[in-house]
Amino acid sequence: MLGLKLRDEFLGTHMPGTAISLRTSDNQGAAQKSPDHILSITYPTADVQTALKAISKKNSGRPIVLMGDRGRGKSHIMAVMHHAVQSPAIVENWLKDWGTKQGSDELKTFEMVKGYVPISEPVHNHEYPLLWDLLFDRHPKGQYYRGQFESMTQPFPPRTLLEKMFQDQPTCLILDEFQTWYGGLPDKDPKTGLLLKKYAFNFVQILSEIAKDRPEILIFAISVLNNQNDAFQQVHRQGPVIVDFRGPSAKQDRQKLLLHRLFENRRNISEPDIISTMSAYTSERFRLLHTHKSEAEKERVQQEAFACWPFSPELLDLLEDHILLSSAAQETRDLIRILAQVYRTRGDIVPVITPADFFVDGETDEVQTLVDSISVQAGQDKLRQIAQRNLEAVRDAGVNVPDARELVSTIWMRSMSPGKNAGGTPAVLHLDITRGSAIDDNAFQAELALLIENSVNIHGDEVPGGPLWFGINENPRSKVRACAKNNKLWHIGAVPTAGLTVYPGKDMLHIRNTLRHIFVPETTQPLSRVIILGPNWKNDPWCDVDEADKPTKWDRPVLLVVPDQIEGGPAGVNSTLGEWLAKHVQKRRNTIRFLLPAADAMSLFADEELIFSARCSFLCSREGWGSDTTYRALHQDFDRPLRASLKTRFNRFAVLRKWDFQQPRNCAFEIEKITAQGGDIPTAVEAKILSDLFDQTEFKQFVLKRAKDSDFVGSMMDDLTEPPPPNTGETIPFLGETKIYEFVLEIAAAGDLVLNVGGTWIGRRPEDANDEDALRYIRGKAFKSVQENRQIQLGLPGAVGGGTVTVPSAPAGSATQPGAGGIITPWPPAGNVPGGGTVGETVGPGENAGIGGLPNHEPITAIKSKKSEEPATGINLSGCFETWGVPTSQTIETARIEFAGLTAQQIKQILQRIPSTFRATLEIVYKNGGEQ
Repeated sequence: MLGLKLRDEFLGTHMPGTAISLRTSDNQGAAQKSPDHILSITYPTADVQTALKAISKKNSGRPIVLMGDRGRGKSHIMAVMHHAVQSPAIVENWLKDWGTKQGSDELKTFEMVKGYVPISEPVHNHEYPLLWDLLFDRHPKGQYYRGQFESMTQPFPPRTLLEKMFQDQPTCLILDEFQTWYGGLPDKDPKTGLLLKKYAFNFVQILSEIAKDRPEILIFAISVLNNQNDAFQQVHRQGPVIVDFRGPSAKQDRQKLLLHRLFENRRNISEPDIISTMSAYTSERFRLLHTHKSEAEKERVQQEAFACWPFSPELLDLLEDHILLSSAAQETRDLIRILAQVYRTRGDIVPVITPADFFVDGETDEVQTLVDSISVQAGQDKLRQIAQRNLEAVRDAGVNVPDARELVSTIWMRSMSPGKNAGGTPAVLHLDITRGSAIDDNAFQAELALLIENSVNIHGDEVPGGPLWFGINENPRSKVRACAKNNKLWHIGAVPTAGLTVYPGKDMLHIRNTLRHIFVPETTQPLSRVIILGPNWKNDPWCDVDEADKPTKWDRPVLLVVPDQIEGGPAGVNSTLGEWLAKHVQKRRNTIRFLLPAADAMSLFADEELIFSARCSFLCSREGWGSDTTYRALHQDFDRPLRASLKTRFNRFAVLRKWDFQQPRNCAFEIEKITAQGGDIPTAVEAKILSDLFDQTEFKQFVLKRAKDSDFVGSMMDDLTEPPPPNTGETIPFLGETKIYEFVLEIAAAGDLVLNVGGTWIGRRPEDANDEDALRYIRGKAFKSVQENRQIQLGLPGAVGGGTVTVPSAPAGSATQPGAGGIITPWPPAGNVPGGGTVGETVGPGENAGIGGLPNHEPITAIKSKKSEEPATGINLSGCFETWGVPTSQTIETARIEFAGLTAQQIKQILQRIPSTFRATLEIVYKNGGEQ
């Protein structure tokens, strides 16, 4: 082909491997041969130049790290670096020669460092578990300094010793496969007891620091796969020069390197000859693969193909993307060797080599053996046999598919690509079989249709224009559907038998998981907790939900998705949900929103079409058969209709309006419609509640009533999460603590409320010109974390002096002494709540006045007793402590708060507001028959 000639090493009967190794036991390593050997097959890519600059006289004095996957050329570049240190003049002449070829003044002026001895080693062989043994063995003064080290008591050579050795002879230390070596070190040598990994870690740090601080005596270079390892991190601290094969010209450089490595005269082939040879192919390539690009870009796109000749760009991409991602050993991933083999077989026959030239039924080509080894590593050991059988079936059918061999071969080649890249689109396949002349589109479509029709293992034809590939299993789509239709496999009580896998209840669980994913996307967090109830929601709703979704864990509004249609219209909803609430939810009943199916929708777990879609989607998911890429590729096809059905299934919700625990059938719910779908539903529900059901006037009255009683925000929030008792009014929708508290702040900003924050009353100030100014001030002072907000006390401006009163903060959460809790005693004397006014004091040992005016039978020495004389509000009672001079840290032996004329319900409400950390005793006095 145009006189193109492979290098001699690729022309023999047995083609050698092309993987580069720095040193080998038979002295055939790249660092052991003459520099001319490695330089003759080296193209000065940008990465080669970066590495050589780092060891030139203009180097920056930093360690050097070559980072990239296997097969990127790290060992090759390290061999060049070795010879640049050992034979700088030869490498400089090589660079000047390339500078002349490329017209690069920079290459012509490279000047390498001199006077260093190179020590290069592929350390992954573990010939040297201890790096200092490598240095002592190879350094000219190594034996002397080994003796110096062995006379010391240190576990590894100190920096001072190494610096002396490198001063005697500057050194360039090149360690290939460094990450593999370090990762394979045991923590402790079982024979010697040496802490190998620890010592290596410390020694690498020393070498890195010397290379940075003293570049005139040490150059340190390593190669790693990635930056996810401790050994690299030690070097990384010194700010190394990193060669990562990711530069803007990396792909083009690699293509040039491949061609230069394969052919001895590729640069001598004239570009007009190449353009003429590839004319039909490049025109079709632009038409078939780059239809979205303008004619102005045609020349650039064609130039991409010319630069890759005699191979197509798609072939190089296919082999590199597959081979370089393989986990096989480097010898089986020899891209250069594969390209040499295919050129020997097809180079003189076709104008450009494409994936279609890797004949699936070839018997003599070693290319097939090499590619087969890759397919085995990818878990596709039967793929070639299946493709061969399909080719035989097409031929036996006698159909008119003149390019059957090429088409089956290219589909097979592309089927070995990993994951979502498997297969080739009809346009790509059309291009792969294009040679010296274009193939008519209609003729190709007819040929491809006949091929697919007679090949039972070609998949992907269900998507027009989508990729086609060979699969080991026949008709996976049909297999999925057959399994989904077998109800016995999905029954709750299904039991697996030999050779039969069952999926009890997985279909219903998949529906619930899919619904949750729709309502709660990974990128957003709705205001409410979304819980999808299961098929047994009426009798045992919490048996199959996550622990975090059980009522005891609720911390915000809850959107319960009801799977079944509730019969009986609004009355049926009221009775069904009321009884359900009374039976299955013991607290926070007012935080629930019930999302209901549309009136014309079937129950979630009774819709056979929906169940079928869910089963198919599950089988093709990772939880089912999705670990096989064949089935995972089908997942979207089955999951898309499932999600579309679920997104439009719910269009209304219900929230509790009136509560009746004794007769829950009499509960009343507000039923509201929503137009939002899918992931917008939770937000739409909360917006609808806020705009249509939440009465701010009613809420304000509720808050001011609590402020009159000097209640705390936390207590008010807790009460809002529960519906009021029967005949005491309708519920106020609970919007979540943050939203509720924002409304509280707005009430305060209007001047109707003040807030006790840490002992200081915060409210609207005289200088606040409007509500916005007041809200901005109050928010800055009173908006804390949720838990801190709960400790804030509510008050009315008139009762606390317009926000100027300062009192101690609420004692919620503080420790108490055992037995010293408050004793709340309703007391017979007439009058309102005892409170401030004139404060009396009784002090002194032996006096029988007691505490709180109660008789004392035994004198209490050194105990002070204080009692307010006039009824007062709770806020003013709190201010008594300042009047009495009692510090907030003072432990109170006994405290009694006396109430008179209160009902039992009022006492209970007061008790419920006492923090749970406090303990108290209770004594009441009442007359029989004293009910109101």
